[in-house]
Amino acid sequence: MTKDELQKLLNSLNNRLKDIDFELSKIASENPAVRGDFNVVVEDIGSSQEDTAQEAGELDRQQALVDALEKERKEIMRTTERIKGGTYGKCEKCSSDISLARLRAVPIATLCISCAK
Repeated sequence: MTKDELQKLLNSLNNRLKDIDFELSKIASENPAVRGDFNVVVEDIGSSQEDTAQEAGELDRQQALVDALEKERKEIMRTTERIKGGTYGKCEKCSSDISLARLRAVPIATLCISCAK
C-alpha cells in the first residue's frame, strides 16, 4: 500500500470516527471515569407499566447500538495507531503481510486470510 493510499485510508478512518462520535453524542453520554465508554440516555416517558416496558425496550435497542458503535470506534482507533506505528498490514498472529486486497476490503483487518480462518 502506497503512502498516498495509507493517507486516504487514515482520512477515511478519521472521518468515520467523527461520524461515530456524532452518533454517540445523540444517544449516549461519555462516561467521565472511562474514556471511550458511553452510557445510554433514555427519556423518561412515564411511570406506568407500559411506559416502563417501552423505556426498557428502548434502552435495550440503544445499548446494542452504543455497543456496536463503541466496538467500531475502538477498532478504528487501533487501526489508526497501527498505521502511525508502521505495523499496519502485518498479521498479528504470524507476522506475514496481509494482502492488499484484504486490507482494501476490510481496512481494520489484523489477521491474514490464513490466520483468520
